[in-house]
Amino acid sequence: MATTEITQSIKDITGESSLSTHVIEDGQRFVTASLPKHLLENMVTRAGGSNDGSAMTAANNDSIVDVQRDGYSCKRVPLSEAKWVADDTSLHYATAMHPVYYFEHNSGIMIVPATAGGAVGYYFHVDSSLIDDDSDLRNIVINHSCAKEFSRLAKGETLSITWSSIPVPSSPSAPSFTTPNLTIPTAPTFTPPVMQSPNWSDVENWITTEEDSEMLASRVQAIQAQIGEFSAKLNSAQQEFNDGNVEFQALVQEQQQETSLTLQKEQQEYAAKIQKYSAEVQEYSAKVNEMIQINQGKIAEWQAESGMKMNHYLQMSAQYYNWCISEIKTYIENHPNTLNKMIEMRESAK
Repeated sequence: MATTEITQSIKDITGESSLSTHVIEDGQRFVTASLPKHLLENMVTRAGGSNDGSAMTAANNDSIVDVQRDGYSCKRVPLSEAKWVADDTSLHYATAMHPVYYFEHNSGIMIVPATAGGAVGYYFHVDSSLIDDDSDLRNIVINHSCAKEFSRLAKGETLSITWSSIPVPSSPSAPSFTTPNLTIPTAPTFTPPVMQSPNWSDVENWITTEEDSEMLASRVQAIQAQIGEFSAKLNSAQQEFNDGNVEFQALVQEQQQETSLTLQKEQQEYAAKIQKYSAEVQEYSAKVNEMIQINQGKIAEWQAESGMKMNHYLQMSAQYYNWCISEIKTYIENHPNTLNKMIEMRESAK
């Protein structure tokens, strides 16, 4: 059945370009479930058609208003009486003019006596799809559908937060200092001169025995000459050692300076890398904090805006639902069947 006008009315009211799945069908079923079945006689449809005793499967058991066998209305009985209504010795025995039906689990509607030949069984149910664009009940469907759509909109607001990809700074690798290629010079070696021990053995002889002062003086002079020669060689060896030591100290100092310069250069280069990395981390931290502040602002703005929208949609949902209930009451009160029943009650009370 056509519901084009109903659909467009819901879209115009809610401002939505597309509706939720089955929202109109839900509204139609709500109407048929809310109104007494005797007020929906113009929406009753026949279905089924059993002529071989088989059960009739009804997808909408709640909307069944009548079951018939060969034109005779069937009385509904509980499943517990299924045996009795088929027993011709029972007071509950069902006949062709007084048939009954019951719902059998996983089977459907069972009619007793069983349908056969020309005694065809049918069931009649309220077809909610008949509440279409031409139905007097269309406004109830519209209001119910709008209430559901506004309720959906109230919980449909989502927050969209964008986290930009900020590259994380790469930390510098651990330093690998170059081992200086040191050439340690050979330390100087002091080699003392060899001194022959002075021969004093005949000195006392020249003094005490021979009493020869000239030979004594000559011997002493020779010994002094030996001592002087040794002293000169000692001075020369000392000078040679001192010169070698000066050269050694100079080479050592030169190696120390080269080593210190090499290590100092590499330390300065690594310190520069550390300083650069620290600056990059500070910049990264600033960007992250900026992004957090932006998204916090978005969250606060969304909370305020979504709160207002949610309250608005909930109010609209409640309003249209109340209108829906109000129209159902009005329809019941103003329906001719209801009015006729009220007149009958008044007449019987006189």
